[in-house]
Amino acid sequence: MKEDFLHYLWQYKKFDVSALKTVQGESLIILHSGSNLQNQGPDFFNAQIMIENQRWAGNVEIHCNSSDWYVHNHETDPNYENVILHVVWDHDIPVFRKNNVEISVLEIKNYVAKEALEQYFNLTSKKNWIYCENQLKDVDLFILKNFQEK
Repeated sequence: MKEDFLHYLWQYKKFDVSALKTVQGESLIILHSGSNLQNQGPDFFNAQIMIENQRWAGNVEIHCNSSDWYVHNHETDPNYENVILHVVWDHDIPVFRKNNVEISVLEIKNYVAKEALEQYFNLTSKKNWIYCENQLKDVDLFILKNFQEK
């Protein structure tokens, strides 16, 4: 699993958002996924979510494993103090702020459709010359010729 794919899933809500729960068992509603930051700091800026009946606005950090929080030393970086949600593929350990409060975690793998995963793995497998090579036969010939001419 790659973080870029998790960013895509989060940004475009390409997973079942109808009945989300944090790993702590709290209900979660995504009001706004935030702006994807390419700079230093959390991955998504100014997200808005509801955890239980509390509205939160702040940053969202995304990792493949929740333990990556410590691998990347976020616990000592002040840029990560305003993280309101940690989105991970696999929750392997709890993550805490400096004040020893646990950060809410969404383990996203439980909400992603099997078809989306298969499509992702098929597109990113290294066995093809280009990632979408197998899908070229499905592209309308007019569109393909127009693309080639440009």
